[in-house]
Amino acid sequence: MNRWFVLIVILVAGLFAASMAFAQKRPYDQVMKDVGATFASLKKNLDANATAGAVEDAAKLEGLFKDTEAFWTPFKTKDALDAAKGAQQAAAAVGAAAKDNNVQKAQAAYAGVGKYCNGCHSSHREQLPDKTYRIKP
Repeated sequence: MNRWFVLIVILVAGLFAASMAFAQKRPYDQVMKDVGATFASLKKNLDANATAGAVEDAAKLEGLFKDTEAFWTPFKTKDALDAAKGAQQAAAAVGAAAKDNNVQKAQAAYAGVGKYCNGCHSSHREQLPDKTYRIKP
C-alpha cells in the first residue's frame, strides 16, 4: 500500500513539474507593448485628472515591471534589473499620489517611470533594418 502511495505521489509530482516546464510565459515583446499602451493611458488619465483610472493604470504598470524584472533576472543584467525595480517603485508612487488626488505629484512620478524606460531602452534595445527591435542582454 505504501509503495502505491509513493508511486502515485511521484507520478503526480512529475506531471506537475512537466506542466510547469511546458507552461508558456508571456513573450517579452508583448509585455513591452502592454507597458507602452498602459503608460500612454496613464498619461491621458493624469492629464484629464481621472485619478481612478490613473490608479488602475499605475497598478497595472507595477505588475508589468515585475514581469520585466523576471525577464531580466536570468541574464543578471544589473542596470536592466535596477531599471525594472525603479520603474515599479515609480509606478507605485504614481498610484499612491493619484489615490490621494495629488495629480501634480503623480505627474512628477510619471516622468520618473519614463526615465527608467528610456534608460533601459537606450542600453538594451537595438532597432533592426526592418524597424523591429532586438533585445541586447
